[in-house]
Amino acid sequence: MARWVADLVTCETTDMATHVTLTGDLTGDYVVVDRREDGSLVIEPDTSMQAIRRRHSATPATLDEFEAEYGPVGPPDGEG
Repeated sequence: MARWVADLVTCETTDMATHVTLTGDLTGDYVVVDRREDGSLVIEPDTSMQAIRRRHSATPATLDEFEAEYGPVGPPDGEG
């Protein structure tokens, strides 16, 4: 994974895609969808589950939290 930071852009490259985080007028997480011959990039909002969780500061519930909301979790029923 490569990572670089400019004044308004943080870029992180993984095996799947290049993710950029912009600050300023277009603050948020984006994904590079095209790299043009002139060096310009086409980006779109990152709609991955990880980006959505970051935007909402969401974390998975603990087992105790889940059971407090929905009741006890039973043993697996073998249905997959």
